[in-house]
Amino acid sequence: MRVTLDTTFFALHYFSKESNILAKTKEILHGCRKLGSKGIVPTIVLAEFYALTHKKVGKEVAEKHFNEIVNSGLSIVELTVEISKQAGIFRRKYEEKIPWGDCIIAATSLFNKVEIVVTEDPHFKQIKEIKAEGLVL
Repeated sequence: MRVTLDTTFFALHYFSKESNILAKTKEILHGCRKLGSKGIVPTIVLAEFYALTHKKVGKEVAEKHFNEIVNSGLSIVELTVEISKQAGIFRRKYEEKIPWGDCIIAATSLFNKVEIVVTEDPHFKQIKEIKAEGLVL
């Protein structure tokens, strides 16, 4: 199964103190590496997570976690012309109520034929073209 991992997924993975949440994130990451399964990380997620981590715990830790994600074997998906256009379509369709980053993540997921976006962000539930699931709910 193909899944997109959102910024909130990595925030929970690296910063949650709850063992049940960490077990879930580790299970998802393990599943993303299995044969026939793929974890997608849009480059906007890397940017958002780096900024969040830098603000929360500093540059050194942000660099460490960023590099761990980049070198994890997950598929890092760069913004393309097609994804940019689809993000613009989502942004307009949902009357600019969905933030640009979320539109880009949703478009990346749609373009890469991802089954699920793993996120705690409620904006993704509004986008009918994708399926979003959280860890906490």
